Amino acid sequence: MRQQNERWDAFRRQLGMLLPGCTLAEASTTSQASLRCAVYPAKGIPMKPVPWALVGCMSILAPVYTVYGLTFDYEVHKRGKAHLHLPPLPAAMSDTARIIARELEAYFHVTALPPEVAALPVPVAVEWTRPPQTTLFDALFDSEPTIVP
Repeated sequence: MRQQNERWDAFRRQLGMLLPGCTLAEASTTSQASLRCAVYPAKGIPMKPVPWALVGCMSILAPVYTVYGLTFDYEVHKRGKAHLHLPPLPAAMSDTARIIARELEAYFHVTALPPEVAALPVPVAVEWTRPPQTTLFDALFDSEPTIVP
């Protein structure tokens, strides 16, 4: 696992060099079946309210990945509810999403999981999600994809 984390950290450093105007954050959790990084279209901390984020997500169970988007509600400058956007993504996110996808494919030799396949129901419980609501996306990536740093 340590070797996998070192490769993931190296991947994130490389991605950061390719996206110099963005802020990258580690978004992996120990309870999910994937490695995730969040990409915000702004540089610096503390960040101003940002309109969206992208999450590059690579399964540790199968050689597949996804890149999905999030938009956020704000109350003044406090981030509120996040809204999930699966491919095809809104135009503002698409160029950055293509870079993340290209780099995941090149660095880890994984392939994109088509959204229609990710939406298939699976007969397993993942975190708080139970059949028949559980999808392949939940099982391979994350059952709570809107939770990011």
